[in-house]
Order: sequence, then structure tokens, then C-alpha cells
Amino acid sequence: MANDTTATSSPAPDLKILWTRLALFVAVVGTLGSLHLSIQMELKACPLCYYQRSFIMAAAGILAFGMFLPGVPAAGQTVLALVPAFAGGAIAAYHSYLEFTGVLECPKGVTGVLVAPRESLLVYVLLLAALLGDLFQRGVYVMQGIGAMLLGLVFCISCARSVAPLPPEAPGSELKGCRKPVQTKT
Repeated sequence: MANDTTATSSPAPDLKILWTRLALFVAVVGTLGSLHLSIQMELKACPLCYYQRSFIMAAAGILAFGMFLPGVPAAGQTVLALVPAFAGGAIAAYHSYLEFTGVLECPKGVTGVLVAPRESLLVYVLLLAALLGDLFQRGVYVMQGIGAMLLGLVFCISCARSVAPLPPEAPGSELKGCRKPVQTKT
């Protein structure tokens, strides 16, 4: 009996498609995580959280609908998804910085290990890695991708500058969303 592996072996996966699908998977996980924070954990989104959640949902929507639109190049979907992904990632970095420096106090996220802004930042880092991997793997629309990230940065700055300061919380109140650290009078 001859050993014929050609009939049973499958073709090598197309890396170009894998990057896009990985990005979609990460964006969907981020979307589900944000919904879990609001619905299951009953946390209230501060304005920065809200922007991060909106941008991850926008990236997921672009990537999901792009898969089902014939004639739309996958590389074009990547560039379009880079705008909300970069905007949300930059806001998550800023939000994490505010929490790290003690300007804000934020609740634990889905994992119960990291605070919500740092979990968001981790999701955005993974999403951006997948999108940039796809962009550079394909080697097309690279300049447009850089422009998309710059536009995302403009969106981030616009959103961050529009956020009003959070009102102070009463001492002893439960942490159900991001807030200024509670100051106890001594």
C-alpha cells in the first residue's frame, strides 16, 4: 500500500485571511467583554469607558460586515478598522494612565485581576497587533493605514478633551464605575 498524503493533507492556511479573522475574533471578544461589564457586572461606564466600548464595537462591525461584502478588499477593511481600533487603544492607554497615577479609581474588569481600563488596553493591543500584522503582511494600503491611525489619534484627542471631570463620590460608596478617588476628611 502506497503512502499517499496528498489526498488527506489540507492546503496551508492563507495568512492574510488569518490576520483579519484574528482581528475580528479579538474585536468580538472585546465587545462581549464590554457588554459583560455593563449587563452582568452592572458597572456604569464613565465617558472614557464609553468611548472605548464604542470604538471596539465599531471595529468589530467593520470587520464583520467586511467579510460579507463581495468586492471589498480585505486590506481595505483593515485600514477602515484601524481608525476605531487606534482611537480606542489610545483612549484605553490614556485611561490606564489616569488610573495608574491615581487621578481615577476604576473597578476590576472581567478577569477580576486587572482594572477595566487595563483589560481594555490589552484587548486593543491585541487588536492593533492583528490589524498591523495584516496590513504589513499584505503590503498594500500601508500609507493609508498610517493615515487611519493618525485619524484615530485625532478622534482620541477629541474624545478625551470633551470629557467633563467626574463628580466626587461620597466616602464609603461602592465602586460601580470609574471615579475620582474618594477623599476621606481627617
